[in-house]
Amino acid sequence: MKKKLIALVCSLMMALGFSSTALAADQSALVGFVNVQYVLQNYPGIKDVLQQISDEKVRLQNQYNEQSQGLSDTDKNAMSANLSQEYNKYENNTMAPVQQKIQKTIAKIAKEHGIQNVVNSNSMLYGGKDLTEEVVKALQ
Repeated sequence: MKKKLIALVCSLMMALGFSSTALAADQSALVGFVNVQYVLQNYPGIKDVLQQISDEKVRLQNQYNEQSQGLSDTDKNAMSANLSQEYNKYENNTMAPVQQKIQKTIAKIAKEHGIQNVVNSNSMLYGGKDLTEEVVKALQ
């Protein structure tokens, strides 16, 4: 009888140990997801940033139209490539602070929830924790 009781207690302790290990593993494996496009659309001042980028595109297009008259096709292509590169650089430099702030906010929210991995929402098929609204609120 005593041996059966000891075996039962040991079995219960092992079962509790396995279930708590499984629960801990489940929590550490939790993945967060964020709808980055939605966050970007709701970023404070994003309309102004996008307007600046659009204005720069128009300015460069006008510059091309004015300066390309009378140039050969080769020179037009070279000018177009240079202006395109200038536009891409401007766009990247203008959007970089926005992207950095969003990334830092996502990392902060994830850390608060004990989440080590966050993916874009369109990559998540099932499960996970949606952090989108918390990120939007934190950016406001």
